[in-house]
Amino acid sequence: MAEDHQDKSDRAERELEGMEHESERLGDRIGEARTDWERKKGDDAVPGAGGDPAAAESGLPPEADEPTGG
Repeated sequence: MAEDHQDKSDRAERELEGMEHESERLGDRIGEARTDWERKKGDDAVPGAGGDPAAAESGLPPEADEPTGG
C-alpha cells in the first residue's frame, strides 16, 4: 500500500513538472505573439493592424456586395 502511495506521488510530481514546462512554453509563445502584434501595428503594410479601430468604417463588410450562388 505504501508503494501505491509512492507511485501516485511520483506520477503527480511528473505531471506537475510537465505542467510547469508547458506553462513556461506557453508564456514564451504569448510573449512572442505580443511582440509580433506590436511590430505589425507599426507596419502600415499589414491590413487591419494599425490605425484607430473606433474610426474604422462601420456597416457591412466588402464581401457583402458580392452575389451569392443560389
